[in-house]
Amino acid sequence: MSMRSILALSLLALAWSSLALGDVTVESPWVREAPPHAEALAAYMVLKNSNSTVEVLQKVTSPAFKQVEIHQTSIHNGTASMEAQDSLSIPANGKVSLAPNGHHLMLIGAAHPLKVGDTVDLFLHFQGGKTVEVHAPVRKDAETTTTTKLSDEHHHAD
Repeated sequence: MSMRSILALSLLALAWSSLALGDVTVESPWVREAPPHAEALAAYMVLKNSNSTVEVLQKVTSPAFKQVEIHQTSIHNGTASMEAQDSLSIPANGKVSLAPNGHHLMLIGAAHPLKVGDTVDLFLHFQGGKTVEVHAPVRKDAETTTTTKLSDEHHHAD
């Protein structure tokens, strides 16, 4: 095989492997406004996986917070409790809603107080090395729907 043929096959394999990874779509990211001295805020969004395999969110980081945790709210005997999760699986061809009283991102230790109209940068780190950048507006409550398609590179959801 010639060097040109090997290079062409290598590029074709690389292109195919990128397509095979599929896409995660982030819809309606937002952060709930909290009192100025609140120690934690919550971030919400919908994560859709158009891939034929499970995507696993392993961690989330933000330059605006000391720590970001994946949480699950559950209600037992009328009492709500939150529990940190090690990861969050988005099913193949499925979705996971991060919403009040369910899965959400707990933003801990804000660098400065946030108010309605501010934006929080979040970096979603998926299994396999994929990192997705999301820009989540601070709101009193969910207001509008924004959809952004994401793949292996850094992308933005406003």
